Amino acid sequence: MPSSPAPLVLDAVSKRFRSVTAVDGVTWTPKPSTVTALVGPNGAGKSTLMRIAAGLIRPTSGTIHRTDRRTSDGQRAWSALIEAPALYDGLSVRRNLAVHTALTGATRTDVEKVVDETGISTVLARRAGHLSQGYRQRVALAIALLGSPRVVFLDEPTNALDPQSIIDLRHLIRALADRGAAVIVSSHLLRELEGVADYLLVLNAGRVLYDGPFDAFVGPGTVRVRPLDANNLAPLTQLVTSLNHQARVEESGVVIACDESEVETLMGQLALAAQRAGLVLVELTRTRPSLEERFHALIAEQAS
Repeated sequence: MPSSPAPLVLDAVSKRFRSVTAVDGVTWTPKPSTVTALVGPNGAGKSTLMRIAAGLIRPTSGTIHRTDRRTSDGQRAWSALIEAPALYDGLSVRRNLAVHTALTGATRTDVEKVVDETGISTVLARRAGHLSQGYRQRVALAIALLGSPRVVFLDEPTNALDPQSIIDLRHLIRALADRGAAVIVSSHLLRELEGVADYLLVLNAGRVLYDGPFDAFVGPGTVRVRPLDANNLAPLTQLVTSLNHQARVEESGVVIACDESEVETLMGQLALAAQRAGLVLVELTRTRPSLEERFHALIAEQAS
């Protein structure tokens, strides 16, 4: 059976506001079953790109291929939470959900699911205008998830959320992708995106600087090993070589570059092999470049 067409495709899309080009020739398709981190400095065009993709503003040029609001299997094709939550302040949370249920064609089961997933069951009877900023953000997120959309845009979704709510949101975002959705998350807090994003879309001055796997952008991780006795660096290096890895000596330890998927296995092998060889280790740690470090290096490179 042929797969259904992508619900959203951007082809050479640009947006100009008078003399300012906010989005410049972006060609991009959200990938199903993935979380894509949309990052860039202030004014890079992130929110504008999301608004174009969600149909809130029209591009100046280029083409957007967008399916109907509902797919053939009954799912919403796409939804978005962009900038401030848009709620009916005079209505209760329950009535807000009812309005959007009617607009999106969602079912009662859909409503029950998003209420549970976003943790808003205790405020259903309260007027939206009386909610804290954190709960307003949760309600807006629940509305965005009605109807199990295939593409979900979340612009700064952690605004006003407390630390535990941020952790819960990360788990929810991951669960949405695991259920098949393409989730696109924009955030100025780059550390929030590590550990949850599969892909990365980097914008600067409206242009795409990178569109690809998250791990490929950040780079490989490393494992650092340090023996108690510095005289054991040579046998430790030989031990690493016996495990089919290359090692380089730095200061009083050994550093091994490896793919992130191999780190846990390698650390276990090293610990066991060192014990068998009688080598006492005082350090066995993993490191990798942070998204923030690589991002700032790329932006600086573009500016030079």
